[in-house]
Amino acid sequence: MLALLLLVPYLGQAQTDSVELKGQALKEVVISAKSKERKLHESGLPVSIISVRQLQGTASGIDDVLARTAGITIRQTGGVGSSSRLSVRGLEGKRVGVYIDEQPIGELSDMVSLNDVPIDMIDHIEVYKGIVPNKLGGNSMGGAVNIVLKEYPPFYLDGSYEVGSFHTHRLSTILKRHDRATGLTYGVGGGFTYSANDYEMSLPQRQNLVVRREHDHFRKILAGGSITADERWGFERAKLEFFLANTYRELQGIVTPIDSAYNHNLSIGTTLLLKRRHFLLPGLDLDNELSGVYSYGGLRDRATSRRDWDGTPLPPTSPYGGELQNLPSDGHNRSYYIADKLYMTYTLSGKQALSLSARLAATVSRPRDDYQRERMHYEASRPGDVLSLTLGLGHEVYAFDDRFLSSLTGKWYYYKTRGEQPSYFGSSTFVPVSSTKGDFGISEALRYQLLRPLMVKGSVAWELRLPSSEELLGNGYLILPSTALSPERSLSANLGLLFQSSYSYGRTEVEINGFYNDVRDMTRLVSAMGPALQYTNFGQMRSLGIEAEVKSDVTPWLYLYANATYQDLRDTRTLEPRSTRPNPTYGKRMPNIPYLLGNAGLEIHWMDLFGFVRGANTRLLCDASYVHEYFYDFEVSRFQERRIPSSISLDAGLEQSFGNGRWTVTAKVKNLLDRDLYSEYNQPLPGRSFSLKLRYLLK
Repeated sequence: MLALLLLVPYLGQAQTDSVELKGQALKEVVISAKSKERKLHESGLPVSIISVRQLQGTASGIDDVLARTAGITIRQTGGVGSSSRLSVRGLEGKRVGVYIDEQPIGELSDMVSLNDVPIDMIDHIEVYKGIVPNKLGGNSMGGAVNIVLKEYPPFYLDGSYEVGSFHTHRLSTILKRHDRATGLTYGVGGGFTYSANDYEMSLPQRQNLVVRREHDHFRKILAGGSITADERWGFERAKLEFFLANTYRELQGIVTPIDSAYNHNLSIGTTLLLKRRHFLLPGLDLDNELSGVYSYGGLRDRATSRRDWDGTPLPPTSPYGGELQNLPSDGHNRSYYIADKLYMTYTLSGKQALSLSARLAATVSRPRDDYQRERMHYEASRPGDVLSLTLGLGHEVYAFDDRFLSSLTGKWYYYKTRGEQPSYFGSSTFVPVSSTKGDFGISEALRYQLLRPLMVKGSVAWELRLPSSEELLGNGYLILPSTALSPERSLSANLGLLFQSSYSYGRTEVEINGFYNDVRDMTRLVSAMGPALQYTNFGQMRSLGIEAEVKSDVTPWLYLYANATYQDLRDTRTLEPRSTRPNPTYGKRMPNIPYLLGNAGLEIHWMDLFGFVRGANTRLLCDASYVHEYFYDFEVSRFQERRIPSSISLDAGLEQSFGNGRWTVTAKVKNLLDRDLYSEYNQPLPGRSFSLKLRYLLK
């Protein structure tokens, strides 16, 4: 878990060797096989594989990469370090699992985000749509994103520095060294990101007033290390790793400015990973990872006055002060997180295998706000504990000369929370509450190879997502408890065709998928009493959609890709919640979710800089994205005005390497057309920006 800073030993790819056959020496034999990524893509699971080629170039972070993938949208509120929401085929937020090297980071979203992982450290990204495989476990329903980090050689040094618009700076370093005498590999790494995010923005809700963001600074420091032992220590891989993350994020106002409120966090964690083949008996493989994280941080919002954009004084949000909500805050919250993930596979024969996954996780939250207690004589945030257990049993079988593949998985989920809630809304007295939930899920994925380059894939899943601790217990003040909340249920199906063709200078892939999803007891945050909010089971939602993607090496020097997604999500509640009245939004498109989007791009590459400089590689890249307009609320009237407008963004980059990849210089321009872009309602994104990156690699 959290291996974004931690180093792993190298496993070679294609190898060459010299062998003898009947007295005749063969000078070279090339051993080749399908890569792990290609095998995964050819499974029955609906999954997209983002390769190294797609990671490099114009992307500044993982959010940029994912946003160009079929069926994926990224909803952002601003520039570097701003909050973002990942959506897979219209399902977003807590429904989508996020993993680094198969370890979930969803529980640690306040400490670690996807963009904390430097692009240069990633081997590939797996995007699962609808079904989450047994090896990941976890509690996800709409899909999952798994970031797979690179495997490094015995000696490796990688350092990069990037400077960009809006006072943005990124620094990343990795150093790894193997000691042959002891069989131990030592690694250290770290990163620093800073941005003022001081771009100009137009405020539609204020008659298009143009202002400069002046309180949106972001700073993050990451550091980590690892010690990895080879098989001489009894395991194919035994690794001890640790990390430290420190984050400072100012909060930018939109309707009115914010001058002082910010979030801060310090996290320290460690992980012990053990992997062994033929554990206890032949054919049984073990993969176990034990992790622990301590986190300290919170929101600081102690302002006693506010102002408008023209300087006009405004009162605080409450008699006690604050700029953001109805009470001030100076959070010094502590949380303790520990998790153990066990994954075992047993090969019955060359054609069948069983797998068992078990993940036990516990979170202890101990908030503290002395400032709030002094002024209000109580603390709104209350302590809470969460315990979760996920068990999965899978069976995989190949048949008909490996043309047919079946993957069947059953899962059982258990979740227990304990906390406190106010005896009534606005009360300063609290009573203990607890909640326990448990249920099961099942999925089946099939694949059949019709022809050598063509295969059909199909899957169906009946899965669930258990509510989070905040959804069940609230936050003690603004979000009321909802201990009777039911888990979300989903019946999903996918049917697709995959065409793949390889040739001397590359590959062509064409994939088309149709999908269906019926979500029951969907959870949404709605208004309750006064200014308070409460999570409730919204009811049912149905989605139908189709996505298509083409990727091709058209010539030895030209690569093209394009994809498009149409996802139609509809409200299928016939009655209003807890009422016998007809639902006025029945059959209406779900609000605040894009339904039509597409991406396209090209890469032109050549070697040796037109024949003048040997060992030089040049890449010219261009990426375009389109999202059709969609409504912030249900479209109950053709005069609906609250909408997120259509957007077209164009990015370009030039990458030049020298010395066979030892030195690389990359220049990028984002939002080349300098358009006004929004992905959240009235939250303007940056305009045209530039960056320049220098990277040094020694291995």
